[in-house]
Amino acid sequence: MEDVRPECGTMQLAPQGSMAETLRVPAAPQCPLESVIFTEELDRRSVASADSERVGGATVDFARQLSNEAPHNLFPRLVQGILDSTSGESAGVSLFCEKRHAFVWPAVAGGLASYVGAGTPRDFGPCGVVLDRDAVVLFQHPERYFSYLEAISPPLEEVLLAPFHVGGRAVGTVWAVIHEPGKKFEPADKRMLENFSAAAGTIYHFLCERGELQSQLDVSTVA
Repeated sequence: MEDVRPECGTMQLAPQGSMAETLRVPAAPQCPLESVIFTEELDRRSVASADSERVGGATVDFARQLSNEAPHNLFPRLVQGILDSTSGESAGVSLFCEKRHAFVWPAVAGGLASYVGAGTPRDFGPCGVVLDRDAVVLFQHPERYFSYLEAISPPLEEVLLAPFHVGGRAVGTVWAVIHEPGKKFEPADKRMLENFSAAAGTIYHFLCERGELQSQLDVSTVA
């Protein structure tokens, strides 16, 4: 895949409640993109015997929990479900905002919870790669390529992302992050995230029909 990135640019990536820090997107990454992608390795990792049962049971329970939720709570409940059901220590949802040509994070849980409202550029970030490939992607230390992510704390050990769709069009991603050095995602986490991505598409469509999607994008600090 040919690398696509802006010659220069800026983005806002700062915890909620703090002064947004402007970070310059580098024109020249320090390593090849493929050197931080480990999706094929994930598929070869050992599978626990109870994984299939865990994946199915968790997503059924989550669907039941959503039935009585207020619209503004749907994405926060989604990312909490991802956090509770995968090996991730943080989880979030990214929505593509065409006006800003960037992804925004309306809901984040776990260690990165303070980054609600942050986001990444469409043409130079992990979510953009996922939408370009329209597939689940596992990154290890993505800050080696997307160096502006070095500012994130706690640091990113592994990041697993899945696209979600509305009307056949990819409109965002759901993601989970491991921060603990040496800890790794399992194949079941990939399947779990794919199931939650379907739920994200349903929520996105529902919010569009209710005229409430814009309120999710308005939480963003992305410039």
